[in-house]
Amino acid sequence: MIARRARWWLTLGFAAVQLLTYAAFAASVYLYVTATFDFDPVDAAQSAATAEGGFAVLRTALLLAFAALAVIAPISSWILAGVAMRPVAETLAAQRRFVDDASHEMRTPLTAIHAELELALRGTRTAEEYRQACERALDAASALTQITDDLLLASENRQDRADADPVELADVVQRAVALLPDAARVHVTVDGHPKVDASATAMQRAVLNLLVNAGKFSPAQSTIDVHVGARGHWGVIDVVDRGVGMSAVEVRRAFDRFWQADPSRAGAGSGLGLSIVREIATSLGGGIVLSSEVGVGTTARLRVPLSRAHDADRGIVGLAGVTGV
Repeated sequence: MIARRARWWLTLGFAAVQLLTYAAFAASVYLYVTATFDFDPVDAAQSAATAEGGFAVLRTALLLAFAALAVIAPISSWILAGVAMRPVAETLAAQRRFVDDASHEMRTPLTAIHAELELALRGTRTAEEYRQACERALDAASALTQITDDLLLASENRQDRADADPVELADVVQRAVALLPDAARVHVTVDGHPKVDASATAMQRAVLNLLVNAGKFSPAQSTIDVHVGARGHWGVIDVVDRGVGMSAVEVRRAFDRFWQADPSRAGAGSGLGLSIVREIATSLGGGIVLSSEVGVGTTARLRVPLSRAHDADRGIVGLAGVTGV
């Protein structure tokens, strides 16, 4: 409704501008012609009659053109307003989807908390039953907190490269891997010492989200390979898993907020991980690309512009099994 009303106002504004512009142009042309007409002094009467006939033709032509523009202007203005409002309409639609999805995701843990507390208060329970109810409510509250944190990070994350300090991508990856409960399955190789201008915390969050995704959708006994290096003017982190993989359609939707490829695992996360990674990479002037094959695995390539402090050394450092990371 808001977008449609705005389109109508834009249409009126565009049409008014076109008509007023033409009216000013037509009046200027008519006044210029009439003011600069040179009468023949030998036969002034005949010249005046001829001039008046010419002026009448000019007036008629200008008025007919104005009438035609009065018909065309609203149509062209409606089209122009539609083009101008398209990004706004898409933004409003995305905002509505985001609010709907966020409300849905937050309603689930809130319902669980309400149900557990209501059940615990419905009758006399043992201490163990109260403890279990509190634990389940706490788990739901933790999930709600995680969703809230992810929403804030996804909507407010902005990185200013001018104020950021150079950080080594290898250090960022090591700190992210150290936070994993199954770090031993991750194999990291580092080519050189690539550095980027970024918040170390934001980069660590991006890498950790990629690692968590890779572990979530691959067998527990499989290896996750992480390659860190520099390619041209970019610092690159490749996270390669040997999991279920994704189809081309799923790859295109992978960065949609709250979307998850496997509905049966919808409770395993908020569905904001890849969206947050893309926000972080984009804010740094970089990006992320997914390549995947069903039944083979997925490769996520995170790319960020290199810092001026980047060391061009290309020595290979292997962190097999991430021991000591």
